[in-house]
Amino acid sequence: MKSDDRWLEKWYPTIQGKAVLELGCGKGRDTSKLARVAGELVAADISPALGLGDLARVLQLDHSRRLPFPGCTFDVVIASLTLHYFDWKTTGKVFSEIARVLGDGGNLICRLNSNRDIHHGAVGHPELEPGLYSVNGQLKRFFTKSDIEALMVEPWRLVELHHRKIDRYEKAKLAWEFCAEKSW
Repeated sequence: MKSDDRWLEKWYPTIQGKAVLELGCGKGRDTSKLARVAGELVAADISPALGLGDLARVLQLDHSRRLPFPGCTFDVVIASLTLHYFDWKTTGKVFSEIARVLGDGGNLICRLNSNRDIHHGAVGHPELEPGLYSVNGQLKRFFTKSDIEALMVEPWRLVELHHRKIDRYEKAKLAWEFCAEKSW
């Protein structure tokens, strides 16, 4: 088992028994773990894998658009390596939309590409705007610590921020992992 398969364990006390939205669930790598601790789980992806329905309510959605939930629906939003496909303006809107669907005191637990992630596109590709590259025809944003701090303004309060090496892929990946609280 790779250590990355256990990355969520640290956050179980924050997730335990809560209403959770997982953005970018993909094939359900984290969904199965979240289903064991969340009180209620909605897993969403632009193209979710089949077979997750027994673990969570699964939705197909583009999280760069307005989320189809009323305000303050969730206690926790999980977004692991999925919020880095957008230009800066859209990225800001995505974080605002996450804040809208989180209840007061809710948490965003997130992992984002690091600007030091040389094996997965942060170098050697056309830069379209600061930090945003065209990696083999796909947009990918690589964040600095300052970028994350710029996003974590009202209503956000950054609780933790760590630079991590992830062993999920064949080559090491560098990412920012953080928890932010919505504090209105």
